[in-house]
Amino acid sequence: MAGGHSGSWPGFFRVFAVFAALMLLLAQGAQELVPPTSGAWQVLSVYEGLTRWSIPALFLLWGMSTLEGGGRGGLSGALLGRVLPAFCMLVFWGAAYAVAAHLLGGGALSWSGIGSALLSAARGDTYFHLWPLYPLVGLYLIQPLLARFTASASRNEVLYLLGLSFLMASLLPLWAAFHPNHALVVQLDRFQIHAVLGWVGYYLAGWYLHHYMIGRIPEFLIYLLGILGVVLTLAGPRLIGGGRELWYSYTAPGVACTAVALCVLFRYVLGVSEERSRRSAVYALGECVFGIYLIHQLWVLVFRWFGVSPLAFGAALSVPVFAGIYFLLSLPFAWLIARIPGVGRWLTG
Repeated sequence: MAGGHSGSWPGFFRVFAVFAALMLLLAQGAQELVPPTSGAWQVLSVYEGLTRWSIPALFLLWGMSTLEGGGRGGLSGALLGRVLPAFCMLVFWGAAYAVAAHLLGGGALSWSGIGSALLSAARGDTYFHLWPLYPLVGLYLIQPLLARFTASASRNEVLYLLGLSFLMASLLPLWAAFHPNHALVVQLDRFQIHAVLGWVGYYLAGWYLHHYMIGRIPEFLIYLLGILGVVLTLAGPRLIGGGRELWYSYTAPGVACTAVALCVLFRYVLGVSEERSRRSAVYALGECVFGIYLIHQLWVLVFRWFGVSPLAFGAALSVPVFAGIYFLLSLPFAWLIARIPGVGRWLTG
């Protein structure tokens, strides 16, 4: 049956997912500084594998927050209330990073330079961590159709689409990696179904996990799949083969299972809180926490300008320590920007 309350758990999950995303980006960046055969690289690779679920989790969260309510506002509401703000967010932060990099590199600030940065960002030349906004804009473009579907479809119909998404976007690409010349693989490459259903599946799954209650047995099975997902992500390249990129993909079965399992865990276990003040605090933090994700790479640039090594505390400690530092440094700015009248929500998500 449909859930009758949302509680504070999405806020808890959103904060946890963004912090994990910071760790993911820091681990990826630090791997470029050490030899691939070194122990430090192995540690950083484990951090990356443990946090790959964070990007799919963001799409789960976006889906649960936008699809609930059956698409109120219609087509115009989706275009003006979702697509345009997301695109403006992409352009603004793309330009902000271009300007920041220019200034830290010794350049001078000018109106022509700002205009050039905005134009370049609008054309798609943005900072690397902003890439999730591109599929998000695409999802917002089909938001009215997905909302109509969730408003009228039965639970079995939703499960069918979710199962199809998981099969086409996660399982079949994994199978195809080991059977590249099979006729079915050739046909799948031509249809490109996996590319279409990957992010749509996460988006719709977020709404499903928020809207419906699941039983104890399915919940337990999801936790087992989540644990298996972590094992497959970390050990799959060595034990099964297929290459690291296959198992670390954002739509890989292990990554998908981990993201869904953690979402379920936060809803039914970790996110349960009846204390009103705590719920209010988590809600307020959850409302601006994506702004922390958008901002934190500015601090990475600043620390780099000061000569601070991303591995200053060693491979094992640097990722969580710097993630915590950047999270806390970015929080007040994200909170302030989110409260700018009229445009705050357009700049922080």
